[in-house]
Amino acid sequence: MARNVSSLDACIRGGVAVGLVVFGVASHGTEILSFGAVLVGIVLMATALTRECPFYRIFHIYTQRPGTNPQSRRV
Repeated sequence: MARNVSSLDACIRGGVAVGLVVFGVASHGTEILSFGAVLVGIVLMATALTRECPFYRIFHIYTQRPGTNPQSRRV
């Protein structure tokens, strides 16, 4: 599959993911809020590491410029 997440987008996702996981683990709030923050953080980290976002694919959004990656073809 073609990558659809740029380097900048992946860095931002990674930073937000770390923040959400830390918040979820260190939070003394409700368990649902903590679990949700950790879950969203894990999903964001996975999309940052693989540089593929299923929601971007559904809506045909590509932050990766065509031609910068041999696998980055628009579908």
